[in-house]
Amino acid sequence: MLCTVYFKGSHADVIVGRLLDGYRFGGAHQEARIEVASVYLEQLGSHDFEPISRTDIGTETLRAHGIPMFKSVGEAISLGGSGVNVDGVLIIGEHGDYGWGEFEQKLYPRRRMFDASVAAMVAGGRTVPIFVDKHLAWSFTDAASMVADAERLGIPLLAGSSLPLAWRTPTGANWPYDAPISEAVVAGIAATEPGCRPTEMNGFHDLEFAQALLERRSGGETGVATVTAVTGAAVEPAIVLRLGGSDLFAAAVGALGIDTDDPIGFARSCANDLFLIEYVDGTSLTVVNFDLHAYRAAIAVRGPDNTVVTSPWLDEPDHGHFTFLVRQIESLVLTGISPYPVTRTLLTTGMIEAALRSRREKRLVPTPHLSLNYIAPQAIPDTGIDEDRP
Repeated sequence: MLCTVYFKGSHADVIVGRLLDGYRFGGAHQEARIEVASVYLEQLGSHDFEPISRTDIGTETLRAHGIPMFKSVGEAISLGGSGVNVDGVLIIGEHGDYGWGEFEQKLYPRRRMFDASVAAMVAGGRTVPIFVDKHLAWSFTDAASMVADAERLGIPLLAGSSLPLAWRTPTGANWPYDAPISEAVVAGIAATEPGCRPTEMNGFHDLEFAQALLERRSGGETGVATVTAVTGAAVEPAIVLRLGGSDLFAAAVGALGIDTDDPIGFARSCANDLFLIEYVDGTSLTVVNFDLHAYRAAIAVRGPDNTVVTSPWLDEPDHGHFTFLVRQIESLVLTGISPYPVTRTLLTTGMIEAALRSRREKRLVPTPHLSLNYIAPQAIPDTGIDEDRP
C-alpha cells in the first residue's frame, strides 16, 4: 500500500480502513478478501490540505493493526527483504502537500510511485497487479507511459474512482448496452473553499462518471477528437449557445435536486466551467461545473430511441460507496484481471488534461492522442448500480 497521506476521511482512510476492518456488503458485514501486508506513507503529521489542516491517523491505525510501515516503495514491496513479497500494489496518491502544475493540476506522485513499484518488480523478478486511485497521473504522457509499461511487462493495471461504481438514482439506471448515443450533458456541483482549485478534482469525476455510461454505446469506445473548456466571463455566452433550450440540461439539473424553472439562468449565475467534448464517432458531451458547495453530479444521455437521466448516490459521511471500489481492487489482486479496461481511465485522464489546457489557453484543443479504442464490459460485478441505496 503506497499512500501520500492518511488522515480521517482521506482516500487512504476509506480504502485501507475497509481492508483492515472489513465493510458492509450484501446487507452484512464482510471481512476483506485481501490483507494489507505493508504500507509506505509519504507524508506524516499535519498537512495543510486545500486549505484545511489534516492530522495523520495512519501511523496509529497501522500500528494498532500490526501493519509494518517502510520508508521507501521498494522496502514496502519486498517487506524489508529482497524480491517481491506482496501480491498486489495499491497506489493511493490523493491529498497531501504537493504543488500545482501549469494548468492547475495537483502534482500528485502517482507516476513516481508506479515507476518505483515497477522497478522493484523488475529487480525482484516478479510482477503483481497495480491499482491507481482516481486518474492515472496529472500528465497524459505519464499516464500513457504507465499503461504501456504495464502492458509490456504483463502487469494487470486498474485505475479510477468510486463514482462509476456507486449506487445510482434511480436504482439501476444505465445506458442500454450497445445502443447508439447522440449526446450527453453532465451537471456537476463542485466543492469550493478558499484556496481550493476544484476544476481538475471534480471535473475528472464528472468526466469519468459520464464515460462509464458513454462507453456502453454501439460500436464501443473510439476516443475523443476535440476538447474545449471555457471559464470566467466566457461561460455565460457558451452556456446559452450550447445549452439554450436543451431539455437534456434541464433534466440533468433536475436530477441534482435543484428546483428551478430556469436552468439556463441558474447556470449563468453560478457555473464555474464548461467542457465541450466531441468524440471521434460524433457523440457530443457537455459538462457544466457549478460553483457551489458539496459534490454531486447528474447526467442526461440521449440516443435515437431513448433518454436516460441518472446521478451517483454517495454515502456521506460514511463513504459507503468506496466499498464497491474496494471490491474491484480485491478482484484485481485475487484474479490478476482488471474488472474493466484501464483505457477508460487513460481516456478520462487525457480529457481532463486537455480541458485544463483549453481553459488556460482559451482555445479548442485537438486530441488525436485520445483516439483510444476499447470495448466496455456489459456488466461489472459487485457495484451499487443495480442495488437499492441504504
